[in-house]
Amino acid sequence: MLGDEMGLGKTCQAISLLFYLTKKLSSKERFLILCPLSVLSNWKEELERFAPGLSFITYVGNKEERPKLQENLKRDSHFHALLTAYEICLKDAAFLKSFNWAALVVDEAHRLKNQNSLLYKTVSEFSIGFSLLLTGTPVQNSLQELYSLLSLIEPDIFPQEQVEEFVEYYQVIEKESEPAKELHSLLQPFLLRRVKSEVAAELPKKVEVVLYHGMSALQKKYYKAILTKDLDAFENETGRKVTLQNVLIQLRKCVAHPYLFNDRKALFSFGTKKNNFLDLYSGFLLLV
Repeated sequence: MLGDEMGLGKTCQAISLLFYLTKKLSSKERFLILCPLSVLSNWKEELERFAPGLSFITYVGNKEERPKLQENLKRDSHFHALLTAYEICLKDAAFLKSFNWAALVVDEAHRLKNQNSLLYKTVSEFSIGFSLLLTGTPVQNSLQELYSLLSLIEPDIFPQEQVEEFVEYYQVIEKESEPAKELHSLLQPFLLRRVKSEVAAELPKKVEVVLYHGMSALQKKYYKAILTKDLDAFENETGRKVTLQNVLIQLRKCVAHPYLFNDRKALFSFGTKKNNFLDLYSGFLLLV
């Protein structure tokens, strides 16, 4: 597990490892990279930038496009890594299981902290020689979640059926120092974690500035309508009215993203209302 703090280059370290393995292993070995769809483009850019000699295929597409891509992969196996998203992995698990992956890299690996999740069960069935989990919060997880990650890395050392014994044995680590030292010693071969204060000591300490800003006229309108459950205020351009099932969530959305309630025409028609530009600017300040 690579549990460095955000900003210390977990992605680059993972790419460096894969590039190193391409030189040490045979040309037939393949690597699988799983990541959220939101960061897939970032992975693609980083692979092209830092490892141009590492050939990879981005496995994405709709239901009609992916079967064609599968046929191309079966005919032409001259690639080092296959990059895909969690959702695609679940949909095409049968195809991905047909490969013997020399290494698996999972970004945002806290998605695997539940042994009963579909993604965890799917990945556990893959033929994988080496696993690298990237997560910035390994030590913040509960003992059960931590054991799930360890079990995925080394199922022979950490069998899934022994999770209760692991949790019961180490559950007193917050009160006693000896079990904590023992747990740290146990994790040392499997976990690499660096923090910014140790890696870049010259950086100044983080300063947080809280900027308070009042709501715009549009936000006040929606905020009041949510509290009074005035559904007429949320009628969109199609004539349909929204439902306010969770008041707290809707109030939060009103403060952070008020234009999710408004129709798209009002968002871009700055000249129709005097305060439209001011509303948009106020919403931007709240977002940043």
